[in-house]
Amino acid sequence: MSKFELESFQIILHSGNARSSAYEALRDVKGGDIEKGKAGIKEARTEIVIAQKEHAKLLQKFTEEEVIVDLLLMHAEDHVSSSQIAVDLIGEMIEMYERFGDNNG
Repeated sequence: MSKFELESFQIILHSGNARSSAYEALRDVKGGDIEKGKAGIKEARTEIVIAQKEHAKLLQKFTEEEVIVDLLLMHAEDHVSSSQIAVDLIGEMIEMYERFGDNNG
């Protein structure tokens, strides 16, 4: 196991949790439970912050020693950025559902 694999896995774990919570929150809102959805997106935002902090710590370590960037780290960075986009967009969608409701039903 490389030196930075654990940190990379932590980033993947928390960003994955964020994305899953965001999509679950959207399903809740689409199902009519706005409050549960809002709680879910709050949880997603908490998880993405944890992932971002783990990423920042890892970047700090890179300034202190020579690092060979590996595929797992690249995957972790991709994971956190795509999860951030999902959390942000789903948060906006939940606000729209809350404001305008579901006019299709």
